[in-house]
Amino acid sequence: MSQVANLRSYNPALKKFFDKLPRFNYGKSQLKNPEACQLLLDKLNLKPQYNSANLDIIDATPGFGLFSSMLNHELRPRNHILIDCHDETIKRWNTQIKTLHSTTGNKENFKFVDRDPFSWATYSNLYKHELLPPTKQQSYDKMHDELLVVANWTGTKDEAIIAQWIKCCSHRNWLMKFGKVRMILFMPSSTAMKFLSEPGFRKRNRTALRRDLYTDSKLIAIGEESDVLGEGYDPRVLVRDQPMVIDKAAFIRNAAVAIVELSPGKHTSDAIANIDHLLSTFFVTGATLREQLPKIAAGAEYLVKLLPDEILDKKAGEFTTDDILKISHAYEQWPFKPSVEETFDIGEEAIR
Repeated sequence: MSQVANLRSYNPALKKFFDKLPRFNYGKSQLKNPEACQLLLDKLNLKPQYNSANLDIIDATPGFGLFSSMLNHELRPRNHILIDCHDETIKRWNTQIKTLHSTTGNKENFKFVDRDPFSWATYSNLYKHELLPPTKQQSYDKMHDELLVVANWTGTKDEAIIAQWIKCCSHRNWLMKFGKVRMILFMPSSTAMKFLSEPGFRKRNRTALRRDLYTDSKLIAIGEESDVLGEGYDPRVLVRDQPMVIDKAAFIRNAAVAIVELSPGKHTSDAIANIDHLLSTFFVTGATLREQLPKIAAGAEYLVKLLPDEILDKKAGEFTTDDILKISHAYEQWPFKPSVEETFDIGEEAIR
C-alpha cells in the first residue's frame, strides 16, 4: 500500500484500518486493494454526475469498507449511510467513525445503522427516524442526482435480493419511487452471467428478461476468476460494456464477482402485467411458445392468429423485450383469456 497516498480517492485518516484485513468476511467477496478501488471509481466516473452538497448514499453490507471509504472520499456526500448487522463489521465501523470524529470531525458524514440490510423496513426507517432528509422525486428521464445506492450482494444466498431489487425498478417502489436512482451492486459472477445475458444466450432466465425490460444496466467490472477472461458471460455484453477486469489478488475471499450498475428503465410492470404470472411457465421448459400455448389454458391456441411465426417459434430464453411486449398485447386481445387463478404458476419467487 506504499502508493496509496497518491490515490485521489484514498482517505489517509482511515489508512490504519485498511492496512490489516478483517478476521471475518461473512461470506462476502470484497475489495482489499486501493489501486483496484481507484480504477473502479475511474470506470464508474460518478463525480461529474452528483453534487456533493445534496448527495445521500445508502450503502448496504459495506463489510471491510475500503471501497465504501474511497467512494465517500471521491463524492464527499452530505450523508453516507452504512447498513450492516454483523458484529465484527459493527465494531469496525463504529471504531472508524469514532476515529474520524476525532481527526476530521467526520466531515465524511458517515452514519452506521446496525440493522438488517435485507429488510425493507430498514430503508424506510432511514426516513422515518430522520437519518436521511426527504429525498426529492425526480424525473425518470435522467439519473437521480441526489441519491445513490450501493450494496455488496456477493453472498451465496444473495441472488434473490438482487432479483427483488430489479422488481422494484419495475414497480417503481421502495427507493426507486424517487426516480431513476442508480444502484451499484457487487454480485456473484454466476448471478451476473444469468441476469445480464441477452436473448438467445443459454443462461438467460426470467429475471434477465425482467432486467432487460425494466432497467438500464451496465456490467462495470468483473473479477479475474479464470484463465479465460470473461468466460461464462454473454460475449455481446462484454463487447457492449467493456468491463474492467479486477485482478484476483485484489479480493478478499474470491474473485467470482461482478460489479453491475442498474437503474429503472423505460418500462414499468404495467407493460406486461397481464402475462407476468405466465413467465415462470414459459421459462420452466425448453419448448417453443407455439408448443406451450395449448398447455397454458384451454383455447390459448387463439394467440397463434395474433403473433408472427418468428415469435411463436422461439423459446422463452430467446424472447426480446419487443417480443414479450407483443405477446402481452396479443394476450390482451384474446376474448376468452382465463383469470390468473385459472393458469398455472410455479411460484413468483422462483428465479429461472
